[in-house]
Parts: sequence; structure tokens; C-alpha cells
Amino acid sequence: MIIGGGPGGLGPLLWAAQNDRLPGWLEKGVILLERGGRLGGSLGRYGINSDSLGGSYLECLAPDVIPDPMRRLRDDGVTADMALYRDAYPPLPLVDRYMGRIGQAITEIVARHPASEIRLRTEARSVHLRPDGLVAVVASSRDGPAHTLIARAAVVAVGGRQTWRDQTLAPGFPIADCRARLMPSNELLSHEGLAEANEILRTAGDRRVVIVGGSHSAYAVAWALLELRGARQLGDGQLVILQRRPPRVFYPDKAAAEVDDYPVDPGDICPRTGRVNRMGGLRGHGRDIWRRIMARPGVTAETRIAILDMADLGDADLRTLIDEAALVAPCLGYRSATIPIIDEHGRRLALRADADGDSVGDDCRLVLADGTALPNVYGIGLGTGFRPTLAMGCEPNFSGQANSLWLYQNDIGGTIYRGIHEKKAALAAA
Repeated sequence: MIIGGGPGGLGPLLWAAQNDRLPGWLEKGVILLERGGRLGGSLGRYGINSDSLGGSYLECLAPDVIPDPMRRLRDDGVTADMALYRDAYPPLPLVDRYMGRIGQAITEIVARHPASEIRLRTEARSVHLRPDGLVAVVASSRDGPAHTLIARAAVVAVGGRQTWRDQTLAPGFPIADCRARLMPSNELLSHEGLAEANEILRTAGDRRVVIVGGSHSAYAVAWALLELRGARQLGDGQLVILQRRPPRVFYPDKAAAEVDDYPVDPGDICPRTGRVNRMGGLRGHGRDIWRRIMARPGVTAETRIAILDMADLGDADLRTLIDEAALVAPCLGYRSATIPIIDEHGRRLALRADADGDSVGDDCRLVLADGTALPNVYGIGLGTGFRPTLAMGCEPNFSGQANSLWLYQNDIGGTIYRGIHEKKAALAAA
């Protein structure tokens, strides 16, 4: 059972399709629950570009072994539009349309296998571990009562959540207590959020706009704000990026980094591809705005943005900066959303993700607060905290989590597929 039909939930299915395993898997029985009205996710609500190249999205259509509905997508108009961004970063509304087409193809493929099913507008309420090694998922649809489904394994792909409300900027100063208008990145980067931010910039006067965080989302927010009409009147240093440490930056190879006067540690280089900061580096428009802020070769320096190290500010100065801002945008990353996991005695288990920790281990199985991995409940998607290995194309110095659609459809999807089938074989032997 796969709980969630966004890019994460579709990942294992697309891995299976690319490796000629999907028809056999569907013959044995897969059920996918999606609370929305379609598969593919909801990336279209954001008004920015992807941080993955268009080619990453198109790779799943390349193998000859993919089923016919996916093969026909090669000639789809939306695929042609995506191909224009093969070596660039496509707008997320276009990515959303493309992923919707992928979802339609998966729906058509599943319909050919009576043992499998997709249930839209259906939400999983809880996962119950059974003494026989199976799982029972309690789900409810908009049009009917709650019902229970039994499966050998469950894959939880219910998206991420931002945890900025629980974080403090200084002792006794939670971000949520800020007196300025607060717009976290997921809200600000939506079409509605950008419209509101434009009005705030237009009427800001000389008040500052503060972005809290040094991640990709922070620099993506900086780029998006400067694209708004209201940003034309901002003065030097009026938009502030408040970070604890400098970001890492992606480069296609060491030579490109050296041309850009970017220092490269040997541990920044991916041994599989030779790319610099392949997993952890700024990409796309976030990288572009960083290069403008830092006045890198070949770009016009961006003076409207100032970068401040949080450690250089005293508590009083920090509070003044935040409270007097026209807008504060927390960009502090994601953690995995969770659903209740109930043991065989009816007790809710404490998950590591419930305390904002990494929700999965190296094998993508959900991890409890005490470090125990659940045998047949997996997690995939935004905020899970998955750490890719060097063999997956990760640089040795990478210490964050990987939220990569390419990984969902390749190494992470394959890890989950193998884990499920190894567990199935073990249950059969037992």
C-alpha cells in the first residue's frame, strides 16, 4: 500500500516501470491512496522554477521497457514543453502539468491489473501493526465511512511540514512571537503569497525584509522577491538574508567552480559524477541570486540584498531587526508529515519524525523515537531526512537530507521496492 500519490509516492512505481518490474508488482497487488482528486502532486501552486533540470523529470520515459501509457507520453505536448527545459529549470506550474500526465499514465497502467487499485479522495488515518506481520490501514473517503485495508507493507508519502513555529532566534525569542508579518517559504512562494509579498514590498518604505535561513528555499525566496514589481524601490541592503552558515553551491565540475572563484574541498566532489556539491549545493535561481549577491564573474552585482551571520548580532539587535521588518520569511526547511502508527496492543508509537528528527533510516524504513526501524512501513518524500550514499552520487561532505525527484524515481524508489519484496519473501518463508 502506498499512502500518497505525489512525486514521492509515485517514485517506487516509476522505478519499477523503468526496470521492467511494474507489471509483475501490480499483478501481485498494489493499492495507492491519494487524498486529492488526481495523482502527481500539487507543485502548480508555486510561482517559481524547479531546482531540478527538466531532463531529470524526463528520464523515466527513456527506457524501452516502460509500459505503453508511459511510452505514449514521449509524444505528449506537455512532454515537449518540458524538453525545452532539458538543460534548464522548468517553471513549477509546467512541472505540475507534466507530473499530472505521469499520474494519468500510472492510473491507466494500474487499471489493467485487477489485483491493484487507485483510490482518489481517500485519506489514510492510521497504520496498525498486526502480530502476523501485516499492516492494517484505516482510511476514509469523502463519500463514505472509514474502512480498513490489509497489506504486507505500507509506504508513507504524505509530504512535508515546516517546523519554524517551534524554533527560536535567540533565548526566549521564538520566531512565532515576531511582531512583523510572517510568511514562511511555502506560503510566500505560492501565487497568492507572491501577490501579497508584492504589496508588502510596495508599501515597505525603508523597513527591511528579512529572510531567515541559508538553505535553497531562502535563496529561492530572495530571487522570487526581487522579481516582483514592488522590489524595484528597495534600497541597498534592504532585503536581508539572516543565516547561521554560508550555503554550499552546485557546480558541474571542479573547473567550473574554480573559474567562479569558489573554493572546493575534495569532500565536496561527488565520486560518481565529479560534480561539486551535487546533493547539497544551491541550484537554479537560488544559485543565480547567490552569484549576483557575491558578485561572481560575468554577473551584475545585486546590492539590494545583504547577508548577515546570525552569530554576529546580539540578542537585542536581532529582535529589533526582526520586529521592525516589513516582512519576515522563515525558510528553515521541512520535516516529514506523519500519520499515527499503532502497535498490536493499540498503543500509538512515538516516531522520530514526531520530534522533528529524520523519519527514515538508510533503508527508508520509518524509525521510532528509540531508534527502532519498523519492519514493513517505509517513508519517502519531502522532509524524510534520507541520507543518500556515495554510490547514489552524493558528495562525502553532504550532511543534509535529500529531497530529489530523481532519487525518488531511482535509488530511493529502488530501495523501497527491494525492501518490500525481501519482506514478502521472508513472510512467505515463515
